[in-house]
Amino acid sequence: MSPECPRCGSALSTFALGGATAVACDDCGYAGVEADHSGEPRLVESWADAFARFQEDHD
Repeated sequence: MSPECPRCGSALSTFALGGATAVACDDCGYAGVEADHSGEPRLVESWADAFARFQEDHD
């Protein structure tokens, strides 16, 4: 990765922990951390639905 921020052109700070490294810009907040957003979204059950399911299972 370039030593300059791709957003604002300022110098990037490099951080390392346990063999992994990441870069960040102190000026604009850019963080060069890769993320995988390709997974399927998970449906979250509401409390009302959970209670209704519980009641159905125990009636």
